[in-house]
Order: sequence, then C-alpha cells, then structure tokens
Amino acid sequence: MRLPRPGPLPALRRYLALTQASAAALLGTTRSRLAQAEAGTRPLPAAAEAALTALLAALPAPTRRALTIDPGHAAPPPAPAGAPLPAPHLPALAARRHEATQALRRAEAALAAIEARVAAGQARLALLASPEAPATLAADPRFALEADHWTGPLTQADRRLLQASCAGLRAELAVLGG
Repeated sequence: MRLPRPGPLPALRRYLALTQASAAALLGTTRSRLAQAEAGTRPLPAAAEAALTALLAALPAPTRRALTIDPGHAAPPPAPAGAPLPAPHLPALAARRHEATQALRRAEAALAAIEARVAAGQARLALLASPEAPATLAADPRFALEADHWTGPLTQADRRLLQASCAGLRAELAVLGG
C-alpha cells in the first residue's frame, strides 16, 4: 500500500506561521486530519485539498516553487523586502494604551505604598535605636518586627519588581504614543 506524501503543506504552514489547528480551520478540516496528512498517513479530504490548491495558487510563483521543491523540509523563502506593513488597528492600540495606563497607575500606587512602608520602617528602626525611645516601644515585639519586615529583603525585592514594571509600562506607552 502506498501512503500519500505530505506535499507542500508543512512548508506552507511554516511559511504562513500557522499552527496545525489554524491551518486546519483555514482548509476546512480537523487538526488531527491535517496532522495525518502532514505525516503522510492519510490524504486530506477533497474539499481541504481544493482549498490548499487555491491557497497555493494565490501565492507568488517563486514562493510556490520554493514550497514544492522539497515539500515539508524546504525552508520557506523570506517575505518580500520592503513589503508595506499593514496599518495598525487603531481601536486595538487605543485599548492597549488604556490597559497599559491603568496598569501603570496600579503599579505606581503599589510602589508608593511600599515606599511609605519602607520610610515608616526606617523611622521605627531609628526610633528604637535612639536612647530616648520609650521603654514601651522597646518592649513591643510587633513594633520592631514590622519595622524589620518593612525594610527587609522581600520588601526591597517587591520594590525593585514594581520599579521595573513601571519602567516597562512607561516604555510601552512611549511606543504606543501615550
């Protein structure tokens, strides 16, 4: 029994950067049937084969030839140089700009709260180190424990992560024009 060959399908999928699921949806078949066709264990259904033929026919001739020279193994040709990029989808950019702005506000608020705790913790530690500190403060273990926690390494790590997050969000907003 002769098994079907995968043809240009795997190379076409790579060229178009499609997953098996998205290629199967494009061709009107199931992902498993597409995988079987790529593996050469089963042919594509007739309708999917017709859709594949139409898709290949829509490609420029050099690309079509490159995809069929060594089907399934040939590296796809590079995209044409200087091809114009599609215009950005403005509503999506506006939505992402809004999301990034909100995320930046939340991160800055969280960072401000951490900065306030660090300052309070440093003030508590300075007060405890002072000879004029009331004896009740020195006797209160929670007062010193909170101060140590607020100025400790975990708080400093949270602070650095929030600073990095804010910097990244600011950079994203600069690129998005916001």
